[in-house]
Amino acid sequence: MVNIKPGQKIEISIGKSNNKYVSKVDDVSADGTLLVETPIHNGHFVPIRIGAKVNVIFFNKDGLFTFDGIVINRFFGNLSFIQLKRVTDIEKLQRRQFFRLEKIMEFKYKLHEDDESFEKGVIKDISGGGFRAKVKKKVDVGADIICYVKLSDETDELVQKCKVVRCNYFDDGYEIAAQYVDIQDRIREKIISFIFKEQRRLKRQQINF
Repeated sequence: MVNIKPGQKIEISIGKSNNKYVSKVDDVSADGTLLVETPIHNGHFVPIRIGAKVNVIFFNKDGLFTFDGIVINRFFGNLSFIQLKRVTDIEKLQRRQFFRLEKIMEFKYKLHEDDESFEKGVIKDISGGGFRAKVKKKVDVGADIICYVKLSDETDELVQKCKVVRCNYFDDGYEIAAQYVDIQDRIREKIISFIFKEQRRLKRQQINF
């Protein structure tokens, strides 16, 4: 059984909103209620009323998990917290591509493994299921490409086969959408972990703004 623990980084969405906010679990009571840091957006605490329904998603070494909860209390001071009561069981998310991070990253690709030359492009956003990128040359929809991308200075270059599912023309080139093909779990986990770390970094920047 999956348990959520103090220190766990989470993402919260409120009601039917598509907005997601990064937060952290501060404490877990014996009855299972959670004390969670009030999310911050643009340097301000996100207003969450008592009784609000929320969805929580978190990531650990076993994958992505989610549950629904309700806000039962709020605490204000130097730090602000909300208290959540879980109203559904913790379930594993199968569609990990749900998470999408807007991030500009250079990458290179080739159409065949034995090609010696590469084409270059710029990733605009990335998720656990694929990415969207700008490239100079048209790539046929349905084509497989071998992609090479370095997520950060701390990570090794990832090599992954992808299938182009969309290619649109713009004045400055083409925009493609690509999905990973036969991706290994360890590579997907690296991508998801990178997305979570970037979201936490952006949150810290907002706090210090």
